[in-house]
Amino acid sequence: MAVAAPFWHPSMSRGFILDWDGVLADTKLDFGPIRAKYFKGERVPLVEAADMLERSRRADLERELYELEMEGARKATPVQGAHELLEWLEMCKVPWAVVSRNCRDSIFEAAKRSGINLPGVVLSRDEGPLKPDPQALWSAAGAIGVEPMLCLMVGDFIYDLYGARRAGMRAVLVERSNPDWERWADASYGRLADFVASLGAPEPLVPWEYRELERERGREWLERAWEIEAALPDTSPEVLSVALAAAALGVGGLRIAPKARLSLEQWEEAPFLPLSLVDRPLLSVLAQVLGERFPQVMISRDGTPLALPSRADMVEEAVLSWMN
Repeated sequence: MAVAAPFWHPSMSRGFILDWDGVLADTKLDFGPIRAKYFKGERVPLVEAADMLERSRRADLERELYELEMEGARKATPVQGAHELLEWLEMCKVPWAVVSRNCRDSIFEAAKRSGINLPGVVLSRDEGPLKPDPQALWSAAGAIGVEPMLCLMVGDFIYDLYGARRAGMRAVLVERSNPDWERWADASYGRLADFVASLGAPEPLVPWEYRELERERGREWLERAWEIEAALPDTSPEVLSVALAAAALGVGGLRIAPKARLSLEQWEEAPFLPLSLVDRPLLSVLAQVLGERFPQVMISRDGTPLALPSRADMVEEAVLSWMN
């Protein structure tokens, strides 16, 4: 089945970035004893929290963490569906990378034990930075030669999803069922094998940015709103808020005068932007503002546009009038 915007499917991604433990290899790691010993059982990110320890205790923690990961690696088995996923990537010629918080030695040991051929790009905690730092995913995307917005992060932990959102990537959660985590994923699959099966038979999914809109207004609204071409009021101080309001309603195309530039008055209404963007082309500023939250919205498309009002609180009324 063909899938087109505003809908999405993981198979549309040009590059895959895969977590390691729990996604490709199962090492059954239990960090509970280490957390109990060093952090009174608190569920803290061990690598980052180690910086708070005295040097000698930090060295002990790092040694025990390494030993635990190596012990798990020697018992590693492939996650069901892992080999099939890698076969699909090879068949479709999709470049991929591994980005993991595990140490490099354990990844290669687990790969050997589980019969998984690693890609040329493997980023472990030894290379840093670590997920959810988006730089870890940007580095992987750069190494495989795919723009971040065209990449898919596949993981089994919240850091994978946070990292993907911060990096402007799509995200899939596998091998976990956690509603608090699923809200940050574009799609969730209870088993990796189910995810692999979906790659062979893609169906339109509502991506993360439109999930709430589709829940509140229905799929038909999303389909109709996506066809709207809307002209932004490029001289309005609220132009960026208007653009965000329109995109949040599912409007698929926004047009802006090619010579329009961000004014000081417009920056004042959007103080989250760096002041250095003042006098930059509004086209590029809009691409930056909308790109991470509404990556499928097209800016400056052809067509007869709906003229959007100058105030963000009037956008919904204008869209409703156009649709009716």
